[in-house]
Amino acid sequence: MAGVAVVFLPSGMKKSGTQPMPTDDWGPITGWVADTAGYPGSVVVGTTKNGLKALADKTSAKVVAAMPFTDATTGFGGATQLQARLRVNSKIVATIDTPVEGPSGTLSISATWDIAVGDVVTVEALASVSLGGSEGTILAGGYVRII
Repeated sequence: MAGVAVVFLPSGMKKSGTQPMPTDDWGPITGWVADTAGYPGSVVVGTTKNGLKALADKTSAKVVAAMPFTDATTGFGGATQLQARLRVNSKIVATIDTPVEGPSGTLSISATWDIAVGDVVTVEALASVSLGGSEGTILAGGYVRII
């Protein structure tokens, strides 16, 4: 019996709730929910709901993330510097080269990557805070997508 070809469907997840920016080291952004209304191939995995699982292969897929943040205040040594990076499984595929400064804005990042069925896309962030400043908070409403 011949196998049934699995067709790639765009997938996405939306940030649910808020999360303080990680400060000591790169940390995962967690608490995502599947965006099945806009992206029918969406499945969120992981005990902390931090991964978007690909259900089919896609050559040169666009992997994108955008995460709004607020309250990243300036300290005595300058503005809080925020960064994000994308991972496909354990491999880092993109990092924001120039940190974004607070107090508010959006961390946006993208990569073109060959996605295989079962791959998991995650996003991590890091805030570098000057003495007296604050790391900021990732807000609800951000997204990660495989398109």
